[in-house]
Amino acid sequence: MAINEKLEKSYSFFCEKESNGLSFKIDELMNYTGWSKSTLNTYLSKKWAAFLTKKDDEYSVFGINEYTEEEYLRLMSQVQKNYIDPTKPRLELEVEVLVIKSRECAILALDIYNRPATLFKSEGFIVMIIIAWTSLLHAIFQKNGIDYFYKDDNGEYKTIDNDCKAWELCTCIKNYYRNENNAITKNLEFLIGLRNKIVHRYVPTIDMHVAGECQAALLNFDELITTEFGDYYALKEYMSMPLQTSNIRTEKQIEIQKKFQGKQYDVVMQYIDSFREQVNDDIYQNPKYSFRVYLVPKIGNNLKSSDIALEFIKYDPQNPDIINSINKQIAITREKKIQVVNPGKFKAGEIAKEVQRKIGRKFNASFHHAQACKFYKIRPLEKKGDGCNLEYCQFDEPHKDFVYTQAWIDFLAEKLSNNNEYSELFSKKI
Repeated sequence: MAINEKLEKSYSFFCEKESNGLSFKIDELMNYTGWSKSTLNTYLSKKWAAFLTKKDDEYSVFGINEYTEEEYLRLMSQVQKNYIDPTKPRLELEVEVLVIKSRECAILALDIYNRPATLFKSEGFIVMIIIAWTSLLHAIFQKNGIDYFYKDDNGEYKTIDNDCKAWELCTCIKNYYRNENNAITKNLEFLIGLRNKIVHRYVPTIDMHVAGECQAALLNFDELITTEFGDYYALKEYMSMPLQTSNIRTEKQIEIQKKFQGKQYDVVMQYIDSFREQVNDDIYQNPKYSFRVYLVPKIGNNLKSSDIALEFIKYDPQNPDIINSINKQIAITREKKIQVVNPGKFKAGEIAKEVQRKIGRKFNASFHHAQACKFYKIRPLEKKGDGCNLEYCQFDEPHKDFVYTQAWIDFLAEKLSNNNEYSELFSKKI
């Protein structure tokens, strides 16, 4: 049996033991793999030392399942370039060079955009992200054996300064996406045109206008590079929310910059507006064309709330209710945490009064609201915190009572506007 076959058997043996929380003795491993005891002792003292823990005469396995079989085999290799970084995908040199170049350009684009003192944000980002996308698509073509260089009518390679002329991004997009007009291609088309406009201009006030397209281009890039070359090349660890010292430039500041930039600003904004007018609504609303987010300060119930500071909710076109719900709730933003308990919450009496106004029929707190809470099971019968549906209800510990949300008012108003729902709810005792 070849070494690789025995290593594969040791991998499956370890995975099975770790998954089931089982320990083993050395003789059991020796019988399973077919290795001699001396060979096993060598692996135990070197390659397996990081994964195995010995107690008495038995071993336990920890961490093998974090590696694929291919990664495990590299880790066991005697060749340094294999075991030094076992999770790195094995690519042909020409492909790897292009992938690394594309990833480094994307990171540089992100770095330029996030530097607080940089005024040339969008311009620098767009130039670098276009290089990143071009190199990534070249890497994919190279991997798939696709010739991505221009040829003349005689089939000879066109050259520039003695180098073969490679496809620029426009041509790469047409060949990779097969002329498909989707949100990703439209996003790149927009950035290419904008790059052509800004390359000879200085217009930092466009930053706020094109942030959505810039963010989408970066996220689309990260998705494609991981799809084609694996998570090893993902940019996720570099993407974070930059800290801000102000909400936005003042109108006066923007006006001064516009005057300074003069016609340069007008030309670029004319391009931006004109391009967007030609994009159909489905593509324009797609986050792969422009990634738009609300950044809303979170209000905690106390100053030492352990809630995370930022939450990202992925938009799902098949489930728009979540985003619609958020849109309804975003009425105002606060620049600092308000030091009050339960902001935006309502007592049962307030809920009853508002619901009655909305549905135009009787709805009191003592019976109707109490019945609705039971029927829709939004809180426990006893006055305690466990069991609350937090979208609609929370327990106020200091006052030993429940408070309710605007979403609960909206829910009841929608449900009880239906005559059958109203009659069913209050015609029986729950």
